[in-house]
Amino acid sequence: MKHFYNVILIYIMISFYEWFLHKHIMHGDPEFLGKFPFIGNYLKKTAVSHHDHHKLINIDMTMKENKPDDRSAYFPWSLSIGLAISFFVLIRPVIPRPLLVSVLVALLHNLLWNNWHTRFHAYEHDVTILQGPPKLSFFPLGPIYNYLWKYHTIHHSQKGEKYNFNIIFPFFDHVFGTLGDESCINNVDFCKKNHHDDRCYQEQVKCFTGRDIIQ
Repeated sequence: MKHFYNVILIYIMISFYEWFLHKHIMHGDPEFLGKFPFIGNYLKKTAVSHHDHHKLINIDMTMKENKPDDRSAYFPWSLSIGLAISFFVLIRPVIPRPLLVSVLVALLHNLLWNNWHTRFHAYEHDVTILQGPPKLSFFPLGPIYNYLWKYHTIHHSQKGEKYNFNIIFPFFDHVFGTLGDESCINNVDFCKKNHHDDRCYQEQVKCFTGRDIIQ
């Protein structure tokens, strides 16, 4: 029973880590993040890179430019190491064998990311063992993948205020009120405010069905 509670606690903590990183760093203000001592430049580059990632995603979740070695599609080993170190600091006071757990959690998260996030966006290129946790042709899809695809599609498709900052381990979007679970996305008002032309009446509403899922 103790192990079961530890697994639940680890899930909660990695979900929070993922939510915080995505919302406050990746979607943060690059200029503000750049003011942090020592790590400011790294945080700023992370935010700028993620903002650029959103600009490259079509309404059907495919990438406008499908370039090899696109770090916006997958996590390299450097991010796996960074995740393991920061997660170790987070769980050390409460989880037994924190170093081993941190390494395993970082590998699991980034393996899932590199296999599922790349499919979310129809990334056509391999992720090799030299680049990061590898993209595997036999990696399982199914109902969990389908749910996460729709979950992440809402994040990309809704313009303006963003929802669904968890990607692989959903939980804290429910806690912090950033869950967007609409079956249809309506960007007409956003388009009118930002474009002021006929595009605002074309393809600004998207509804999701099982047929939309990128395999």
